[in-house]
Amino acid sequence: MPRPSVSTHHILDAAAELVARHGFDHVTTAEIAKAAGVAKGVLYLRFPGKDELLDGVLDREFANAVRAMRTSVEEDPRGGLLSRLYLHSLKAVRASPVLTAFYDSVHGESRVVARLVRRRSGSRYPARELVGADFVAELHRVGMIRGDVDPAILHRILSLWSIGLAVSAPHDDVDELIVGMGDLVARSLDSDVADTTPGKIAFSTFAQRIIDQADRRAPVTVAPTAPRGQQTSPEAAPS
Repeated sequence: MPRPSVSTHHILDAAAELVARHGFDHVTTAEIAKAAGVAKGVLYLRFPGKDELLDGVLDREFANAVRAMRTSVEEDPRGGLLSRLYLHSLKAVRASPVLTAFYDSVHGESRVVARLVRRRSGSRYPARELVGADFVAELHRVGMIRGDVDPAILHRILSLWSIGLAVSAPHDDVDELIVGMGDLVARSLDSDVADTTPGKIAFSTFAQRIIDQADRRAPVTVAPTAPRGQQTSPEAAPS
């Protein structure tokens, strides 16, 4: 029986599971509502339409990937170097079935993914990047990238590599490919420095900005109506 009010995260969980299983183009709002145990009308209280709901799924997946990446960077003794950040970013994306499906579909025939990309970036290329142009420039500024490298050109090259990895998917040896790409970056682009703390600090600042942006874009949850004389507890209130 459909429940009149559940947490927004529960709805996003249901949508993410369906996207991971079937892809972006083959998921309907009716299926998401059924999986979440709510009426379709509840979805539209939180999201104007299917694209906005899927955008919410992507925002949350990207924020979670950045959180996982931040932990990996903090625990990595050389985590502030470009090669390590690039390696951790690729691993974070591949660890998420939703983000894997998104990037594998960006340059394919998925009309839904094409719409989601254009909504955010105004072009066919995804606006969401874990290692963006501004961040590459900041790493260069704090000395984590060789001084004779143009950070703008470097970012374009790294983007092309990532696009190539997605376009040529699936790979039987994707982990080996990712490690190989990280090793190539380390040999050719990393600065020869003993302390990578400046890079870690730069990434921590960048990561928090991405997480804050995702939180600001999160849909407003409609709280259930409590019986007269009662208040909804924090545990029961949807988030």
